[in-house]
Amino acid sequence: MRYVVDAPMVAHLWAHQSQDSARNGRNFYFEGKDIYSYGSHFRCASIETNQQGQIAYLVTTRTYSSTTGKHMGMVRNAIPCGEQVFDTHRSVSLYKDKLSESSYCESAYYIVDQIEKISEYINAQQKSRTQNYTEHVKECLLNIGRWIEFWGLDKRQKSATGRWLIPVLTKLSSTAKKDKTKFWTVTGERPRYSSELPRENKSEHQELFLDILTRGLLQPASAAEYKAKLSQLFIDRTGDPLLWEHFAERKERQDAINRRNKELREQQYAERRERWLREEKERHLIADMSFEEKKELWYSGEISSRWFSIPRGLDFNALLRVRNGHIETSMGIQVKTKEAVRLWKLVELFHKNEADFRHDLVHDANNHNWTINSYKNDILTAGCHRISYEEMRNAARQLGIAA
Repeated sequence: MRYVVDAPMVAHLWAHQSQDSARNGRNFYFEGKDIYSYGSHFRCASIETNQQGQIAYLVTTRTYSSTTGKHMGMVRNAIPCGEQVFDTHRSVSLYKDKLSESSYCESAYYIVDQIEKISEYINAQQKSRTQNYTEHVKECLLNIGRWIEFWGLDKRQKSATGRWLIPVLTKLSSTAKKDKTKFWTVTGERPRYSSELPRENKSEHQELFLDILTRGLLQPASAAEYKAKLSQLFIDRTGDPLLWEHFAERKERQDAINRRNKELREQQYAERRERWLREEKERHLIADMSFEEKKELWYSGEISSRWFSIPRGLDFNALLRVRNGHIETSMGIQVKTKEAVRLWKLVELFHKNEADFRHDLVHDANNHNWTINSYKNDILTAGCHRISYEEMRNAARQLGIAA
């Protein structure tokens, strides 16, 4: 029997209780029914047995780290299909085949947690554009029913210390101050760096709980009757008699938006694909051409700057062409006509006397500035561009700003 195994096997051995313990080194391990991530402060899940010998997996809803998240994924994947699973950070266990008073309170807090989630779903339904939360509420109600049945919370039972525990729904329904304080002021999730459990008063949800009991939503009913009761719960709790009509209108508008967005995405994808095909065609077209042939195609606009570059070893490394009234470099930079006129005056000045050179900035069409570093031997250097005087004069002529 091996006790040091890989992480997925740790989860598998725990879920099937194939042995009493195992670990994958030091950050993922189980001992008996409990499996932990990084230590006993974070229990991923436990396998609990009720008084009838049935088992259920209590899987925590707490979070801690990305590694712990991976451990949680392994835990869930290892649980055999068809087993009863409760998602909760609550810790409930039998001691000597009986519930302790603390476990009894924790079991009541699980129900409070589910009622709070129901309240959140009902409130969310008022603004929801796409999600119908009735199935979510139904799942919460089913969880409460399964939970009560598993732990026998609908019956009067003796605790591990011999005290009588009253059916939990009776205690949660009580309006006595003592009971409200004990059963509706619940413990929260333990903060990461604290040993104390915070407590929070959730008695505001008791009225919703009593409403659910009055409507019989925790009792078996035909599918049609149950659906009608659930729908009416949403209407009454939101105070909107046209809740579902309003939801249908919002959903229809959102569906229309989603369709338009989908069409736009498909159009953009088609445009990207067309552009890619065009570029692939360009690439194959110029693959075996000489530089002079490529240059003429670039000047004419038949190929893009993507597939064009100046051979190494030349004094210049960029060409210019005029497109749509702008000057464009073979490196993909554009300069507007107004800026080109200003720059051409500088170039003419430098060409006549290089000693007149002074540093300046080129302001491109995308609002970026490029430093004019030098002008030497009729080569202008600006940023990473080196452009010959003849190239600049030809572009200026096309714009009609040079003789």
